[in-house]
Amino acid sequence: MRSEVKIGLALTALLVAVTAAGAASIKNTKHDLSSGSTGATFKATNTDQICVFCHTPHNAQQDIPLWNRGNPTASNFTLYSSSSMNNVPVKQGFTADSISLFCMSCHDGATGLGGAVHNDPNGAAIAMVGGNDLITGEANLGTDLSNDHPVNFEVTPAGIAADGNLGALDTGTNPPTMKTADVTNGLPLFKSARGATTLECGSCHKVHDNTDAPFLRTTMAGSKLCLGCHKK
Repeated sequence: MRSEVKIGLALTALLVAVTAAGAASIKNTKHDLSSGSTGATFKATNTDQICVFCHTPHNAQQDIPLWNRGNPTASNFTLYSSSSMNNVPVKQGFTADSISLFCMSCHDGATGLGGAVHNDPNGAAIAMVGGNDLITGEANLGTDLSNDHPVNFEVTPAGIAADGNLGALDTGTNPPTMKTADVTNGLPLFKSARGATTLECGSCHKVHDNTDAPFLRTTMAGSKLCLGCHKK
């Protein structure tokens, strides 16, 4: 029994440490919508919780990543497509298992920012400053993404070979990565429920870390982010 208690305490301590590290990096960025945030354009009036806008520890809307929001309808989106794309494009709508739908649950400009499934522990519905519950400006991507970098398309060795100007695909890593000789670290791809390896919003963006704004996985200096996938 004592050993079980020790293990439980150790796991609890680890979880607290990991949670604290995650909160420290997102705090006071535009993704911190809590009432005390100094970085957010839109923020709450009645909760100082940082994580609740996207995550919940219990009864999640989706088990991974303990999602606390309702996602928009996948078929409502129009995605970039081109006859010159050698990897498989999705022309109309996200696939239902696309993790990019998590991003669009705010950035579609139609889903309320305070629309968490489970609210702050005080039980009150989350209210936003000035009643501004919808994202506006450049962060509002809408549902027509045909003029944005393609996402939610399958990346395959055959497609990379046919293109000739893309980095190498490494499916032996978790997550799979794509990398050119111009960068040190590869950019992550994502395994869908269908088993496909796809490029998603999270391939270029790191939602908890705004070191390289806007929440980029690496700097844009010298086009380093672009050169993670594209050979030039």
